[in-house]
Amino acid sequence: MEVPKAWADYGARWGDDGLLYLAEWRSGFNVHELRAMFWRCQQVTSLEIDLKRARHERDELEQRLIEAEKRAAFYRRSLILESRIGAMLARITA
Repeated sequence: MEVPKAWADYGARWGDDGLLYLAEWRSGFNVHELRAMFWRCQQVTSLEIDLKRARHERDELEQRLIEAEKRAAFYRRSLILESRIGAMLARITA
């Protein structure tokens, strides 16, 4: 079995023991190890996408929280002002 030319240019070769040897690695890889590495790369890519999405959602939620806190502060000030006005009017009418 031969490796593709592009792989052979990087020093990949099939050993007599049926393992794939790469120039940078001391030991060879069997089919299951190659499959596991490929699956792991796919998993990492998927998790990176999920992390990016979660960070975006977190940023949006933080922005919504800031806006909600601003609205709460506005309504709190309005309530205090209205209650003071109500207290003043109560004193005038009493």
